Amino acid sequence: MPATIRMFQEADVTCYHCGNVSGVARIDRGAPNTAMTYLATGSDTEVPIHDRKQLRCARCDGPTYFDAFQSRTQMLTSGLFDDQPRRGRPPKRLAQQRGAA
Repeated sequence: MPATIRMFQEADVTCYHCGNVSGVARIDRGAPNTAMTYLATGSDTEVPIHDRKQLRCARCDGPTYFDAFQSRTQMLTSGLFDDQPRRGRPPKRLAQQRGAA
């Protein structure tokens, strides 16, 4: 299974009132410009955004703005190397799993 490469534009979502960065807005390349997702700080799930006005500050519920979009590349390698034998010392998570079994 080859690694999947995801390319997107990313910007911090910052509050006008308190300056708190409440998350990150992402626009995937190759998707329509209206397809935007929001990743809250401390969260692992991306939520689709249909209207920019939906985003409010997590701290003070104030209005937000997007701070300088930057190009990002993310390589998704989940499960790519899990089933192949490796040389050397096993990772800590595998040693703990084998110790529990």
